[in-house]
Amino acid sequence: MKKMLLTAFAVVLSHYCFSQNGNNAIGIGAEFDPLLTHPYSQIYHGGIGGNVKGLYGIGDAGQLTLTAGYSSFGGKSGVQYGDQTLSLIPILAGYRYNWKGGFYGELQAGAGVLTTKASGFSFSQTDFAAALNVGYVVDNFDFGVRYYTEGDVISMFAVRIGYNFSLK
Repeated sequence: MKKMLLTAFAVVLSHYCFSQNGNNAIGIGAEFDPLLTHPYSQIYHGGIGGNVKGLYGIGDAGQLTLTAGYSSFGGKSGVQYGDQTLSLIPILAGYRYNWKGGFYGELQAGAGVLTTKASGFSFSQTDFAAALNVGYVVDNFDFGVRYYTEGDVISMFAVRIGYNFSLK
C-alpha cells in the first residue's frame, strides 16, 4: 500500500512539475565589471567578461537559473602588483522573478573561483559567492546590473548585455 501511494504521489508530482507554463531559455552575455573592494580597486582595472545562463521556467513569472562566467582584470601600471592578472569564474544558481513589462529581479548563490597570476606566481581560491541582479528584457535582449560578492574577499558591480535564446 505504501509503494502504491508513493508511486501515485510521484506521478502527480512529476505531472505538476512538467506541466508548468514556464519560459525556458539559454542566455549568452558580455559584461563590464568595475571592482568595488578597496585593495583590488587600487591594483586592478575594471574587468571584461562573459557568461552563459540557463533559465528554467516555473510558473508564469518565475525561473530557476544556473550561471557560469569568466571575467579578467588587468593590473594597473605603476603599482607594486601591476604585472598581475586577476580572473574570476563564478558558478551560481538562483531564482529570477519576471514582472510584467520586462523587468526582473534575481537572487543567486554558489561558488566563485578567484585566481591571481603574475610572472612565476599563481594563487587560486574558491569561496562562497552571492549576487543580486536587476534588469530589463526586450525582444530577448537582456540588459542588467549585478552586485556580486564573495564576502570579505571581493565585491563588484557589473553591467551586462545579453541575448536569451528561447527553448520552446
